[in-house]
Amino acid sequence: MPDHIQIVNEVDRRNPEICRFTSETTLYVGTKTIAKADEAMGMPLAERLLYIPGIAKIQLIGHLLVVTKTLDKQWSDLVTEIESVLTAFLISGLALTADEVNDRMMLIGRNTREKIQYLIDTQINPGVAEHGGFVRVVDVTDGTLYVKLGGGCQGCGAAYFTLRQGIETIIKRNVPEIHQIVDVTNHSAGTSPYYRRPEQ
Repeated sequence: MPDHIQIVNEVDRRNPEICRFTSETTLYVGTKTIAKADEAMGMPLAERLLYIPGIAKIQLIGHLLVVTKTLDKQWSDLVTEIESVLTAFLISGLALTADEVNDRMMLIGRNTREKIQYLIDTQINPGVAEHGGFVRVVDVTDGTLYVKLGGGCQGCGAAYFTLRQGIETIIKRNVPEIHQIVDVTNHSAGTSPYYRRPEQ
């Protein structure tokens, strides 16, 4: 949690319906424009901001939050509430950490399979390797990722938990075009699982 949060706001001189809010923390890697509630789904900051009456559109660009207001509202009515929402987001633990920013920067310009492989190599396999296991990409088709678990993960009683709470969380958070993850491992063939499955 940041000890001190500094947010600077500035109304655009050429278009008074736009105000920029600058944070010391990266809000988004890349550029994202959101004008409808369904476009904000899964983005807590955007979801909360669009609930504020008088906000027509927001744009996230790195450390910058650009807000476009409706004509019937004044910035004096909106700035305090916007800054309160932004501050709450920054201290909530939902904002990107420095490591997450770095990872997302590394994903820019990669295709879906390359993004997944990067995440498996840097975030997933180092953790499962501590239990003698590994995860391998089998295929990526129509929003579905097929993986195979090997080593200590094959036949492991905790494999389902690892897949759903670990692998799936990391992949879906960073590669939103993936909608489901399917484990194609033959777990009955595992010879040295980290946690043995109970006998059937």
